[in-house]
Amino acid sequence: MKKAVGLALCASLLAGVFGVADVSAHGVFVANSLDQRVLVLGKGPGNNVYDPACVQMVEGYDKNFQPTAVDVVRHSDHISFANTENLGVTTTFFDYGYFAKTKDGKTVNAPFSEVPNAVKTTHAVKYNVNYWDPEVKPGYIYNVPIQIVPSVNPLTLRKGDTFEIRAYKDGEPMADAPLIKDVINDLTNESKTDANGRATVTVAANGLNVLGIEIAYPTDDPNTQVKYFSSLSFIIEPE
Repeated sequence: MKKAVGLALCASLLAGVFGVADVSAHGVFVANSLDQRVLVLGKGPGNNVYDPACVQMVEGYDKNFQPTAVDVVRHSDHISFANTENLGVTTTFFDYGYFAKTKDGKTVNAPFSEVPNAVKTTHAVKYNVNYWDPEVKPGYIYNVPIQIVPSVNPLTLRKGDTFEIRAYKDGEPMADAPLIKDVINDLTNESKTDANGRATVTVAANGLNVLGIEIAYPTDDPNTQVKYFSSLSFIIEPE
């Protein structure tokens, strides 16, 4: 899948057509909807429309963790996945654009320099790793800057089972990473990874499970921060 048109277009389309959700705590992840597997932009039990131009890239791997094609369908307000039988893992790179908070409390979809009364700007960047096949042996994915790597394939587990994850940033273990163990049902319950980036988590559902890390970093512009939300998602089909 080729990279989308660009950040400015994504932001302008969002502002002009769809309206925009609150930047905080929104992740992207794969879920079932209307007999399709779709890429959801959401937090907790809710989700929002988005322009497909925000999806910069989707990459696929087969059950042997070898690169494979991903069949992505672009709809007017989201993307979906077709012909998923050969997928083992997918990675999604999603750029939600710039969001400037103004002095009167409004949010404007533009960089700080383009908003005269802005007080703070956030650049929202999101990543997702989704497991599709229980035969995949988990591993670190080289080009996802912030990611959650499970110790076992979570699709081999059931609700209530525990497993270990390890958080990484730029290829190194991410100590004290702010981990949301259940983005769908317990969004505000945040814990941290240990000094080696590890944590033990519990499978929340025989269904959709989403883990997330949300963290912000300063940029060269003192008025702008970049906020990352990186998720690990998997759907355990009910027996």
